[in-house]
Amino acid sequence: MTWQTIELPTGLLEVREDPHNTRSLASLCHFGARNNPKRGFLFVSTVLGKHLPTQPARMLDVHQQLAGRIEATQGAPTLFIGMAETGIGFSYGVFDAWKHAHPNDEALFIHSTRYPLDGLSLVNFEESHCHAPNQYLHLPEQRDLLQRAQTLVMLDDEVSTGKTFNSLWHALRTHCPNVERIAIVTLTDFMDDNAHATLDQNLALPTQHIHAARAQWRFIPKAWQAPPSQPSTSVQPPTARTPNAHLGRAGISQPITLPESLLEQIQQLLHAHPADALIRIIGTGEFMHAPYLVALHLEQQGRRVTYQSSTRSPILEFGPIQHTQLLLDPYGLGDPYFIYNAAAHSPTENSVTFILH
Repeated sequence: MTWQTIELPTGLLEVREDPHNTRSLASLCHFGARNNPKRGFLFVSTVLGKHLPTQPARMLDVHQQLAGRIEATQGAPTLFIGMAETGIGFSYGVFDAWKHAHPNDEALFIHSTRYPLDGLSLVNFEESHCHAPNQYLHLPEQRDLLQRAQTLVMLDDEVSTGKTFNSLWHALRTHCPNVERIAIVTLTDFMDDNAHATLDQNLALPTQHIHAARAQWRFIPKAWQAPPSQPSTSVQPPTARTPNAHLGRAGISQPITLPESLLEQIQQLLHAHPADALIRIIGTGEFMHAPYLVALHLEQQGRRVTYQSSTRSPILEFGPIQHTQLLLDPYGLGDPYFIYNAAAHSPTENSVTFILH
């Protein structure tokens, strides 16, 4: 296929889609400009529930499709590891879909984080192209599952070089001595065949590459005037972060279930709004999956719902990004957080917003 050219404020992006894709790249993402000298572009997903308001059913469809293609060793635990920050919700969703399809199979899900917890051992690795490259992975209290796992599933919203996955595996492998196969699951895979072969060689285990779409990109940066730096938000005194048994930083072996009391509270609040009101569910930072489950629950009841979450990713207002709002850091460290296109709806439309953290 020919290269598609997209002119961005930060440079010239060229994309060539794999002709064998069963989902088009256009059905999964738009092209945006990053306020980041390391990488001046990004693929703005329409099914991730992060930078753009998304219908939960579209997210679920992708989760189920990709989970159904994972080849795991029968009779042994499967270890799922999701990448912070953008890929966390996607990773949770694929794990959930896989567990619902394999309820009797042992599995452990952990996601990396920018915010270490007290009381748990850490594995440190890097995501070199990111605006916040340091990542931490907690070694869970469920060490037995970690040590017995024979299949490792590493998940992120996209992959371009595979360096992050390679860095993670080499930092983690002494803790997972029985892993004998790896699956890399992404929404979009931008590695060519040579890059796949190099990554497989570095991982040194049979590796399955699973994606919703595959393409290649090349980028020619240009000089551009960056907007003024975003001011830090208010900083709160640091507090101890203790492991929460039902969240993925500390490791979970079963899908998250929502408290009935929470769903009842939301239903009571909705009584004050028309039945056809648009319900906007917003998660914060790394807290993505539980709010998504709330959104999915409401949508399956016949409500009009969108879901997205705040992010640390600095994106320019261009193309799919029409509106930016600076938010307080939900973790109290003063980092700038953003929500995109949350106000991009008709001012006359009935809507109600729930922010969950």
